[in-house]
Amino acid sequence: MALTSVRQVGITVHRTNHQAWQLGKELIAWLQQEAGVKVLLDEQTAKRLERPDLSCCASVWEAVDFVVTLGGDGTILSAARMAAPNGVPVLGVYMGRFGFIAESHPSTLYADLRRALAGDVRIEERMMIEAEVWRNGTCVHTNLGLNDAVVKSATSSLLNLRLQLGGAPFATYPADGLIIATSTGSTAYSLSAGGPIVAPTMGALILTPICPHTLSARPMVIPCHDVIEIHIEDSGGDVLFKMDGVDPFPIQHNDRVVVRRSQFVTKLIVLDHATFYQKVRARYLYGERLDEPDGLDPEP
Repeated sequence: MALTSVRQVGITVHRTNHQAWQLGKELIAWLQQEAGVKVLLDEQTAKRLERPDLSCCASVWEAVDFVVTLGGDGTILSAARMAAPNGVPVLGVYMGRFGFIAESHPSTLYADLRRALAGDVRIEERMMIEAEVWRNGTCVHTNLGLNDAVVKSATSSLLNLRLQLGGAPFATYPADGLIIATSTGSTAYSLSAGGPIVAPTMGALILTPICPHTLSARPMVIPCHDVIEIHIEDSGGDVLFKMDGVDPFPIQHNDRVVVRRSQFVTKLIVLDHATFYQKVRARYLYGERLDEPDGLDPEP
């Protein structure tokens, strides 16, 4: 799948990164003057870039051919939740601290955009998840995400989380919480909690307990078509549900959280500067020996 006949491009920027704001202003001028395409901005980006004339009166996510995000992976995640229901591809430009999902960089941005406008890129579809919180038979909260869904204690109190997979009882976790990650999200919070790295194009879900108070609870990879139900049996304090690390929603005793594969996918513009495995090695020094500092090498 490739981009064709690009006429309108959207831009969204990190909410506090002023370097991203400045690059956004320069990018608008380049797209209009050099590329000859129309630029549309969401309301908040239009305010940050001081371009109310480019604010789209309807949803920018319905009107553009693709969206450029200027920030870190969090900016891409926010854009993905808006772009996915409309099938709009996303080009992430890395201006953050880590940048695992982003494909472009400020130093290569204009060359990368020339390729995108010419259709010389790939569109990679990434699986998303959706979640519902049920309370007394009523759905009280829904959300969509690309990376992960998390049920977590807000006060570090131990939770008892009863898990069902595919409608059948599976396990009860005494833990600080539970992460349900997509394969894309396997290199994010789940990895920090001891979960495995999974190639992002695999159709899998990763269940990663957060600080489980048992030796038998280990991260687990399951097929993406399995529906996950989490029952909050008891807790010693407040419990929160988050999707992609944002929009915390308070969970009550006996609530039920249902997580499943979404019908929507995130379409990422891929430039093939580096493979997923090259990124893993570069970001995490995977498989490399960390030498001792000078003077501390062990004796031969």
